[in-house]
Amino acid sequence: MDVDKFIQYETEHVNPNTGKPFSKRLMKAHLSAGLNIYEYALENELIDCRNPFNRKKKKIPKSAPVEQRTPIDNEQKEMVLRVFHRAQIAAVIMLYCGLRRGEIIPLEWSDIDLLNKKIAVTKSVERVDSNNFRVKGHTKNGKDRYITIPDNIIPLLKLEKFQSKGKKLIFTQKCGKMHTVGSWQSTWKSYQNTLNYEYYCQQMRNVGRVPKPYNSPTGIPQLLQHFTPHQLRHTYCTMLYHAGVDALRASKLMGHSNVQITLDIYTHLEQKYRTIDISPFNSYVRNDVANLVIPMSNMA
Repeated sequence: MDVDKFIQYETEHVNPNTGKPFSKRLMKAHLSAGLNIYEYALENELIDCRNPFNRKKKKIPKSAPVEQRTPIDNEQKEMVLRVFHRAQIAAVIMLYCGLRRGEIIPLEWSDIDLLNKKIAVTKSVERVDSNNFRVKGHTKNGKDRYITIPDNIIPLLKLEKFQSKGKKLIFTQKCGKMHTVGSWQSTWKSYQNTLNYEYYCQQMRNVGRVPKPYNSPTGIPQLLQHFTPHQLRHTYCTMLYHAGVDALRASKLMGHSNVQITLDIYTHLEQKYRTIDISPFNSYVRNDVANLVIPMSNMA
């Protein structure tokens, strides 16, 4: 009964983190977490009862919204390329090489071959407690991959490597250590706020107004939508589609566990962007349109 009430609560309320209804994906994740907790307790004989989360996913309403992952827009992309911030190097690599957050955190300069324009993605991080990651061999799905770096970001990578002063990791905390959960979140939030402020200043100058200082007590209006690291990866996949890269090669570049994941994304993009030619249908119904009587509107 408690689990049913939990499902009902998420159905009737909004996610406090986003202000939007709980998505079907998030509700399934919550129920999976509960299922795993009770399974662990049962296996270790800590409780003696049925798992109350069994088969509860069936009770998630069909009307629950499906989370749609969207690429960043052109204005967001322009700000990523134009605005300097400590996190810019990570954002650019995720945008133009499709790395996951867990792959950019342990990425080292030795993994990047600037001469041959290759990135070796052979490790990732996994969360071990509330605030720490540990490096593990291979990527999220156990598949290593080697990505060709596009020419447009080579100059930035060369500059960042020159300025790294011998650091192993590409994107670190200010102290030079690998990011924790908290340091990543705070740095990413700072990056998003910086992008928004620069965009705000640009808009103010365009209309001849003086922008407020960054730390204005009245706050800075949110003019540029925040985006997540995964949106940058999704944008990379979208750009591969528009560039005509076939799904099999895109799947290898993205590091998907199977090509069907890429095909599903490509199918969605095709439905979104493709214009279906109906000229044969237009020809077929031309006479019908010619005979269509359009009544004159009553004029006052």
